[in-house]
Amino acid sequence: MTAVANLEFFATCPRGVEPLLVRELTALGCAQAGERKGGVHFQADLELAYRACLWSRLASRILLPLSHFELIDADGLYDAAKQVDWADLFDVSSSFAIEVAGRSPAVAHTHFAALKVKDAIADRFREALGKRPDVDFEAPDIRIHLHLNGSTATLSLDLAGESLHRRGYRKAGSEAPLKENLAAALLLRAGWPEVCASGGGLLDPLCGSGTLVLEAALMATDSAPGLARQRYGFESWLEHKPKLWQALQAEARERRAAGLKLALPPLAGSDINAGAIHAAQDNAKRAGLEGKVQFKVADLSACRPTGAQPGLVITNPPYGERLGQESELIKLYSLLGTTLRSRFPGWKAAVFTGRPDLGQRTGLRARDMYAFYNGALPCKLLCFDIHAGQVAVTGGGEDFANRLRKNLKHLGRWAKREDVSCYRLYDADLPDYSVAVDIYPSDDLHVHVQEYAAPKTVDPVRAERRLREALAQIQL
Repeated sequence: MTAVANLEFFATCPRGVEPLLVRELTALGCAQAGERKGGVHFQADLELAYRACLWSRLASRILLPLSHFELIDADGLYDAAKQVDWADLFDVSSSFAIEVAGRSPAVAHTHFAALKVKDAIADRFREALGKRPDVDFEAPDIRIHLHLNGSTATLSLDLAGESLHRRGYRKAGSEAPLKENLAAALLLRAGWPEVCASGGGLLDPLCGSGTLVLEAALMATDSAPGLARQRYGFESWLEHKPKLWQALQAEARERRAAGLKLALPPLAGSDINAGAIHAAQDNAKRAGLEGKVQFKVADLSACRPTGAQPGLVITNPPYGERLGQESELIKLYSLLGTTLRSRFPGWKAAVFTGRPDLGQRTGLRARDMYAFYNGALPCKLLCFDIHAGQVAVTGGGEDFANRLRKNLKHLGRWAKREDVSCYRLYDADLPDYSVAVDIYPSDDLHVHVQEYAAPKTVDPVRAERRLREALAQIQL
């Protein structure tokens, strides 16, 4: 293959990210970027293709199509793959692997399709050179991508080699519920670049292994997301230009060094799981962001604003399978909404969820809603503006509030007379509000709330609504 000024490429991405990827590639300088399902077609020279691999926060793969053909049966797949002059693309000493995506009635199984392409490549090399390259499924030098689309198929060279969401800061073999490029897309939709530019910070109160916080930090420091990766597929491509690639890496290192010298807004994450926080701290070290981000073990109820400027709270709450019972998941969303309303006036908030039906349990009304796929799971990003004095959309809880005021009046007098500073203000006095409320002294009044387990006969949605009303009234 002979390098030309402009080549056709296809960048894959998670579903729902395509419009953002068009903007990103266009901003990088790529021409005629056009949205397709699952990715973006664009034109670029070799330098821009390298830049896309190095700087794209959103793409999963950068593919260089080699052959597009009608697919009738498995023999046709073999014949089409064998027509490609593979020895023009990579050396026989390089290992390779085949990745297959999509579906076609002509080929029943993707594994069988991969075998056909593998055989065609091996036979083409053997006929031309008398020997064939090895297959390496774990860490191949060259990765060939086969996309099946009904009656057609496309063979492409994967320039990245492995998915671009793997930035290099996550421990080998570990996976997170949220891939890094999808996390970057959520941050863009939530308005993080604008919040950061205005001096606002970022908090993820259910941060897990820290993906959202770390991706936000890479944006804030102008760090190329692909700079820490150890290898790229194009490095074994015979058209690779090492000097050009090294110059682009050097430029990215200079930009990152300058970005790390900037005074960054607070970037913080917390989680009740100590193991998750340990993983987040390790990821921060590997990303070179130690000291730039803060992670700590803390319950959602303990989170507070970071910094003087209003910022962004963004989080990906656990799904039902990760948390346990449905009632616990409902309570989590309720507590999240109560916490946002009471402690983060003036902030923006974004909740990424595979359970958008639970969004209403926050008691907040979404300003915007964006559809994404997290793998095969349809999800929504719910975006909120938190206003001072904002109350739950559902309202309610007046009877509970009246009882609190009454108890505070009488018990407050008793506590003062007896010189008591800690006491129980409310203990399931009303059947509908089955909580215990304790008062403790501190710089500010400290209130501790515990909920009694509801009987199985009580509708968990109704119980959650009552709890949310109680929490809202306590914080007024």
